[in-house]
Amino acid sequence: MKYAARILMVVCAFALVIPAFADDQEKAQKEIKKISAITSDASMRALVNRTMADMLNVKRLDLVKERQSMNLNYGGVFLAHQLMAGGAKMDDIAAALKSGKSIFDVANDQHANWKQIANDAKKMNKKIDDNIEKYFQNTKKETEKNNADDYVVQDDHTAADQDVSKAELADAQSRYQHLHDMAAASLPTGDANERNNGVGPASPSMPSSAPSSGGRH
Repeated sequence: MKYAARILMVVCAFALVIPAFADDQEKAQKEIKKISAITSDASMRALVNRTMADMLNVKRLDLVKERQSMNLNYGGVFLAHQLMAGGAKMDDIAAALKSGKSIFDVANDQHANWKQIANDAKKMNKKIDDNIEKYFQNTKKETEKNNADDYVVQDDHTAADQDVSKAELADAQSRYQHLHDMAAASLPTGDANERNNGVGPASPSMPSSAPSSGGRH
């Protein structure tokens, strides 16, 4: 009887753990896809590149090379770095991707800590939001930062950038507009004319579909 009770307790424990694990993964994937969707706009792609390089303590051009060599969007390269922080090797990740697996498949194969990844992705999106708001407050200054370090946004693209759904793109557009409005509201009264001299655009608009990047889809 005691043995049967212990087995029942173990089964119940697993029954509780599995839904929690799935929920953590869902949260992580949602945050990761937010990173990818906002980069459908070229200016935002440059900003995300700079933000991610700062947060991950890597070189901006290295991020470009990594995602192009593995055909990853920015959410994907963020997840790859999370896996490497957990002990995975880039060569192994690249090999798995070339075999046809998605970066999320690779993460599950690596027994990813989805809860930690969700938290880190949320922090990344928060920093991206902060930098987008700064961009809208002074577009000229922030564009100069985005174009520093020999970074050229026109060279920063992969076929995986197309992997954004209409719903994700719509959410990115709403995010873009919301942050623009917050930035505009933070400007002193009477700065409407200044907006045309370097401060964010009055009527922001992201593209209606992910940018064409060439290559296979």
